[in-house]
Amino acid sequence: MTDSLSLHSGDYVERYNRKPLDRVRNLVSMMDISSDTRLADFACGNGMLLHALGDREGTYEGVDFSADFIDSANAWAEREGRKNYRFHCADVVDFCGEHQKQFDVACTLDFSEHVSDAEAVPIYAAIRSALADGGKLYLHTPNAAFFLEQAKDKGIIAQFPEHIAVRDAKDTVAMLVAAGFPEAGITVRYIAHYNVLRFLHPLSHLPFLGKWLQARLLIEAKV
Repeated sequence: MTDSLSLHSGDYVERYNRKPLDRVRNLVSMMDISSDTRLADFACGNGMLLHALGDREGTYEGVDFSADFIDSANAWAEREGRKNYRFHCADVVDFCGEHQKQFDVACTLDFSEHVSDAEAVPIYAAIRSALADGGKLYLHTPNAAFFLEQAKDKGIIAQFPEHIAVRDAKDTVAMLVAAGFPEAGITVRYIAHYNVLRFLHPLSHLPFLGKWLQARLLIEAKV
């Protein structure tokens, strides 16, 4: 845990704070989130999802184990005058154990690639338990089948040190099913990269070649 925390604190937080908000706004446009949704944002980082959602009547609970991220999230939200939010420096499994069936939507954006298979299943099982009946999870992550991730896997280019478990769609779905999400309620969407590589996405529909150009996954899993 100490090594993982060091990777997600300090300079990492400062680098993350410089990432553009548009990448999260694009994700929000693909999600079914209403004005009164009770939402939990797991591994919330600096709270980018809260800002992408804007002011709304629904509640927002952001959870992250990094105190540096939570401090940054609270400072940003206060400066921007956001409402109806709380950030928690907490373990996801512990938080979910105290908030059973309380949320309509849970999000894990750019999180699952940071946790091993052994950790991921109990974490997502806990997230499922925090969702109300009819609730849904949105999971966003890099796609291991993307050509760039393939190059990282083969050591041709360096992988981000914090990305210890980049999965493809099949493995991600299998992980969610192992965590208790019904397979019939899982929908996989392949979406474009958020940087210049997004211009390759129209080619992802081509036969044979296309599967290597599907940069990222947005998965919806209904309880």
